[in-house]
Amino acid sequence: MKKLVALFSILATLMIVVSSCETKDPIVEKGTLQSATYNPATKSFTLTYSSGQTETVNAVVDDKTDPPTATATLKDGTVIYAGDATVAGAATIAKEINIVSQFVYDGMSLYYFWADEVKNKKPTVADVNPENYFYKILNSTDTQHGWSWITDDVNALLADFSGKSLSFGYNIGFIIINNVVYAYIKYVYDNTPAAKAGLKRLDLIGKLNGQLISTEQRGAYTYVSDKDMNLLYGNSTVNFSIYKFLDNNIILDKEVSITPDESDKDPVLYENIYTVGDKKVGYLFYTNFYDNFNYRLFEAFNKFKQAGITDLILDLRYNTGGSVSSAIYLSSLIAPRTAVENKSPFIVMDYNNLLNTSFDKWYDEAAPADKYKYDRKDYLGTYSSNDKNPLDANLNLDKVYIIATGNSYSASELVTHCLKSFMNVVHIGSNTGGKYTASWTIHAYDKELGATVYDTNDLKTDEKTKLKKWAMQPIVAMYANKDSKSFNIPGYLSPDYNLEEGFGYIDRWTQLGDTKDVFLGQALYLISGNVSYLPVEPSSTRSIQTIRKEIVNRHDEAKPVIIDNIKLTADDFQKLILLRK
Repeated sequence: MKKLVALFSILATLMIVVSSCETKDPIVEKGTLQSATYNPATKSFTLTYSSGQTETVNAVVDDKTDPPTATATLKDGTVIYAGDATVAGAATIAKEINIVSQFVYDGMSLYYFWADEVKNKKPTVADVNPENYFYKILNSTDTQHGWSWITDDVNALLADFSGKSLSFGYNIGFIIINNVVYAYIKYVYDNTPAAKAGLKRLDLIGKLNGQLISTEQRGAYTYVSDKDMNLLYGNSTVNFSIYKFLDNNIILDKEVSITPDESDKDPVLYENIYTVGDKKVGYLFYTNFYDNFNYRLFEAFNKFKQAGITDLILDLRYNTGGSVSSAIYLSSLIAPRTAVENKSPFIVMDYNNLLNTSFDKWYDEAAPADKYKYDRKDYLGTYSSNDKNPLDANLNLDKVYIIATGNSYSASELVTHCLKSFMNVVHIGSNTGGKYTASWTIHAYDKELGATVYDTNDLKTDEKTKLKKWAMQPIVAMYANKDSKSFNIPGYLSPDYNLEEGFGYIDRWTQLGDTKDVFLGQALYLISGNVSYLPVEPSSTRSIQTIRKEIVNRHDEAKPVIIDNIKLTADDFQKLILLRK
């Protein structure tokens, strides 16, 4: 019996030892995870622990992002992440949800036009890259059009909206001629690096630092390479080889060295008054809806008014949009005086269900002096204290000729669409670019930078530091005219007179304001009836293939309608957050 007891005792001891060995966590032996490196050749991470031991784990590569990313999730939930799966180097170790990704979720699930779609897409520890997470949760229509975006440089974003961004000061497109790619200049802002270098409309940039502009094929389309886009839109000095059209040839004109700066970009680029028969016609070429340049609009229209113009041509052919307040100001200079004096409703904003319901309820409950904060309508004749009364330069017209094309977006479309409720709008050009939506700038906590998500007092200092430079520019509303009619179907504005600039050939383009310009000539013909202004398509011309532009920053190509006159307080935003919960 004693032998049996002894045997059971030995067996029990062995079982304890075996059990202990089986349950011992190998990570404890290795120590804590200290660093990780990524190897694109093997698509794996090498993990290094405090004990000095290393371990290799396979990565999951996501080729749907640009650049592709690599991740691995360990048994304890720790995520290893490489932002570019094509490059070897140190990887990120994440054990908790990225605070910026959480900001993206909290802001988008509250303010986004399609917020209901976002609510079930909460970030995880694996959402290490806030930018990738942002684009992953967007509505499919939004993704298709590239309407919303996120930035880690909020100051540059706001500078761009005000016409003070770091740039060369030109607007360009791209063409292929005899298999050579050229960047052609649509226009140049005064007193900018491009202007000081002597660059002008229709100049061709043929070489960058001595090298031809390169392209790459992506699916069915040809794009300018990222490296050359970064030179053309970058922040460093570049040497340009400038060419010109001359007698059906392209010749080298000069070499220039140009450095970008933050000089102002005055959107009132060109203005003129034409006398045609018994008519005086005002012509305004307007490039962007920058609210801090409303004074320039006033100056131009005051000049028109003093000259007694009878007709107006507003050229928005390249205007990609901007602020609501500028759109209202410009329209208040054009619309019939009575409508402006009466402060007639001009725009109606349709937000998501939570915002619409809340704003309408608060509007009904608010004291008369506070109702404006929650009003989803915007009105003609309203302007900021920094601007002059638009009635003082109002032209009191009943008809306006607007030149708008596929490069005319958002605020350009808003003005064209909403003015039709008050006057005869004659649209010359082509189908517009199609941006019937509006956006807010959303910052985590700073109300001076946009709509906020958090109370600044609820954030720790290190959290503010991590969130400080980030901002989102998502679609928050769909705009409509005073009768709540949008143009989301078909999604663009179609012209009354369908024409292409230069009849589709860049070598038939003219300088701005030239009456031989196809668009301007058509408008002058309609105003005067003088057939000498009527554009006539040439029987033959050189055929130039136009190529698509790769959009590095989508807002460079089509600014949203920016709701820059947000009247809600920080407390109002906090009430919305509570209502969402």
